[in-house]
Amino acid sequence: MKLYAKIILLLLALISVAFWANIHFSRKAVAAAMSGQIGDAAEGAAAHMSEDLRSALVSGSEMKALKALQAYMQRTGALYCGLLAPDGTVLAHTNVAITGARLNDPLFLRARETRAMAWDRIVFNGQPILDAVIPVQPKNSSGEDLMFVGLEGNKPSPGFLRAGLPLTPASKAEGQIQYHLLLIGLAVAVIAVILGAFSAHVILRQVNLLAEGIRKVRGGHFGVTVPVVSSDELGEAALSFNKLCQDLSDTTVSRDYLDSVLESLPDPLLITDEEGWIIKSNRAASEFSGYELSGPEKINMKDILEQHTDGAGEPFALLSWSGRISELDLWVKAKDGRRLPAMLSAVFIGSEGHRQIVSLLKDTTRHREAEARMSQYIKDLAAVNSELDAFAHTVSHDLKEPLRGIEMFSGMLLSDHAAPLEPQAADYLGRIARAAGRMRKLIDDLLSYSRISRIRNPYETASTRQLAGQAVSELAAMIDERKAEVAVSDSLPEIYCDPVKLRQVFHNLVTNAMKYNDRPAPKVTVSAEKFGEYYWKFSVADNGIGIPAQYFEEIFTMFKRLHARGEYGGGTGAGLAIVRKIIEEHNGKIWVESAEGEGSTFFFLLPEDLRRKP
Repeated sequence: MKLYAKIILLLLALISVAFWANIHFSRKAVAAAMSGQIGDAAEGAAAHMSEDLRSALVSGSEMKALKALQAYMQRTGALYCGLLAPDGTVLAHTNVAITGARLNDPLFLRARETRAMAWDRIVFNGQPILDAVIPVQPKNSSGEDLMFVGLEGNKPSPGFLRAGLPLTPASKAEGQIQYHLLLIGLAVAVIAVILGAFSAHVILRQVNLLAEGIRKVRGGHFGVTVPVVSSDELGEAALSFNKLCQDLSDTTVSRDYLDSVLESLPDPLLITDEEGWIIKSNRAASEFSGYELSGPEKINMKDILEQHTDGAGEPFALLSWSGRISELDLWVKAKDGRRLPAMLSAVFIGSEGHRQIVSLLKDTTRHREAEARMSQYIKDLAAVNSELDAFAHTVSHDLKEPLRGIEMFSGMLLSDHAAPLEPQAADYLGRIARAAGRMRKLIDDLLSYSRISRIRNPYETASTRQLAGQAVSELAAMIDERKAEVAVSDSLPEIYCDPVKLRQVFHNLVTNAMKYNDRPAPKVTVSAEKFGEYYWKFSVADNGIGIPAQYFEEIFTMFKRLHARGEYGGGTGAGLAIVRKIIEEHNGKIWVESAEGEGSTFFFLLPEDLRRKP
């Protein structure tokens, strides 16, 4: 039911109740007033005849009483009259049958108790009358009596007059008054209905305008302005509604804005119902498929999609099972018959029973061409790497062979023919032997560094404590020689790694910690602690010579040494470069903290499990 009809019905109900209450209570008030007027007249007549009535009551003469009653009936038009003693005994009555009877009805008792006239409206012989009981006035007191009024009180009535007074004239007057009241009430009711209907129309006009504006907003049109036709609370609500619509139209929820975003997408986007019938699409979808998707002809998306391989899951079946599809490879059957490679992502939106499917297609033609080229590049690169590996092995073998000859013959000359040689010649031969050995070591380190990227050992979950322990065991001779103390903490964890390469990391770092140490008893500590939820932070600390701060980055450069070739056991400077390359291959990071003369601590971060990205 409309609000307008509800208001009218409510007004009619209220007016009907008010009209009934007005008629009902007006009728009672008129009846009471008319009855009171008749009663007053009857009481006045009794007062006028009080001497005769009192005399009849005092004498107890029935004839005298009937005479007084007849006079009273002539004066008032009463239908019956009677004189009653104070105890209710009927001394005389126009209906002689009840003379001598004793009346103790409620009307008489009320009059006797209140010492005032009491009346009731009753029906007598088929017509309405006023049954009145009127106390007969006592004899006036003398001057001497008046002195004792306060002590004696009012004199009791010598008796009561009971009369039945006709109401026929009063009933006619009551009817006329009620008729006029009815007409007035009807006129007021009609005017009230008209005014109420007009007021409801004025009030609901603003409400109807707001309702119309809300319907437009629900349709997605946010640029709505509702006319403000009142200055009350509804007018304020209309102003607030207009401001809300303006704010909505300026935001990204505007339908026009969303349509422009949809149309500007470079990839095909389609919105369908649960059965696959296309409801909305952008320009890119029509250009990609060749179909007029926004035209009057309905097109089902199932008809233009084809699985990538035979036996693959049907896209809409997969969507119903999982609720979403992410990057599913398939073919789009274009209008011109071509089969275009595409990648589908789709998801349900809306509530159960009113769901829609938002589908995004990605043209993978160039992607597939790029994959084909990349696959060929990988094959070519693998061939080149294989050739480079063979070349490096051959070159290293061919280079190391003459170097071994140089080292060997130089050593033989120094050992067998040192005596006849001049000191300078012996020095030259020694330099040649040392240079050849250094050249051989450089080649070995260079090959080791190049093999880190080319050789991929199997990854597995390994105990870094065991790997560090193995590296320390391999360095047992050096540890004994240097009288070093190497401690491996029990806190080293198990991680997913290349165990061969990670053991080399510990080997190189512990070796450097003992080499670059001028203490009589070097101390090296290997430990680890949890770093966040994904990484472990390892540290290799020593009490060695330390590293100047300006070289913290350079020491990780290939073949970078901070000291003379012969100092601290020599070396090529490739050890830390190899360590950093292995750490970075594990998606980690390495750095050093040190102070000259106070030792160094090498820190490196490694993920606990490379298969799980942070």
